[in-house]
Amino acid sequence: MRIYKGNPELVFRGKVAPWYGLVSGLVAVAGAVLALQPGMPAGVPAALLVIGALLLWPVVVRNRVELYRDRLEIVFGWGRTIIPYEHVRGVRPCEGLPEQFTSHRCTTSSDGVFIEAPQDGDAAVCVIGNEVLMAELRRRAGLDAGQAQAGRPAERA
Repeated sequence: MRIYKGNPELVFRGKVAPWYGLVSGLVAVAGAVLALQPGMPAGVPAALLVIGALLLWPVVVRNRVELYRDRLEIVFGWGRTIIPYEHVRGVRPCEGLPEQFTSHRCTTSSDGVFIEAPQDGDAAVCVIGNEVLMAELRRRAGLDAGQAQAGRPAERA
């Protein structure tokens, strides 16, 4: 399902961990060190910097979760993942468990949000305001209503 029309109702900016900045810096330093080597063709460090920029920079620039009326869209680097709210089965903090390593691992930080959506592929994201994102996704996916109804009989007993 590919839908690119409409403006998002809410946008959560992604967080970039310090280790990611360190990796980016190391690529730049490696390019500079290679450029200073005698006899090194100029194209080698230039190619390293261009490849590093193509792989690392989009994650910094294109890193967000957009909430629309009927779906969420995860924009991370060169990719975009679309998950309708009705496919979301659970939303919880990332705990780093093996089952939470998904093909849609859209986080450069360890404190993320795990979105369980088996039909579209589970996703892990890390945004500024993880708690707010989790609450909003639960509300839009109707997960809080199901938990409240499931909890009522236990309260009466």
